[in-house]
Amino acid sequence: MFSRNRTACLLLIAFGIVVSLMSIPEVACAQSQVPSAPAASPEIHAVLEKIVHPKKVKVGDQVIARVTEPTKLKDGTELPKGTHILGKVTEIKPKADKEGPSKLGLLFDKAQLKDGKEIPLVMALVSVAPRWESSGVDPVAAENGASGAGRITQMSQSAGPSANGAGDDTLKKGLGVRGATSVSEQAMHPGVCYLQDMTIASYSMGEPGTILQSTKNTVYLDSGSRLLLLIQ
Repeated sequence: MFSRNRTACLLLIAFGIVVSLMSIPEVACAQSQVPSAPAASPEIHAVLEKIVHPKKVKVGDQVIARVTEPTKLKDGTELPKGTHILGKVTEIKPKADKEGPSKLGLLFDKAQLKDGKEIPLVMALVSVAPRWESSGVDPVAAENGASGAGRITQMSQSAGPSANGAGDDTLKKGLGVRGATSVSEQAMHPGVCYLQDMTIASYSMGEPGTILQSTKNTVYLDSGSRLLLLIQ
């Protein structure tokens, strides 16, 4: 009798082990199907909702951009794709003249979630590029030395760098055509303006924010312009 009870116990234990082993792949599979949340990042990638032109806006007017890549803040708050980034115009000088270059100042300071909730943020606009389209020459591609745009940049740099208020080389003429781009905004670099004949004079996380300037043309940003912002 004792032997039979012992055998039955051993069989029950063995059965339990087999059931446990069979359930492990199912648990692992279920866990692998759970989408991973974005890691906390100091960057926000966004596109401008509407054109910002001196003829259409004045100092103090609101500027709205739309987040293109999900972002998580340091406190764990998630900014999904489509979140609005709100800012304002801080400075306008329509034309370049003997008094100085044309200027446009922008300061972004909050995010607006899809439910309307607004989150104050301390951030700076640090790079601007033309809107992303499926064809054309992208100035951001100049970062790739193997591309045609990259070769043009290398040739220009061999003649000597031009000054940029943010400390980085300004991309040369012929690359910053507004509206014909095909490379992700994630290739953008802080301190670089990828629009033709425009540079970033300065940027900060407080007033007056980021100052874009041009010694030749009126500074303005088309709708769909790509923005790179850094969060404190």
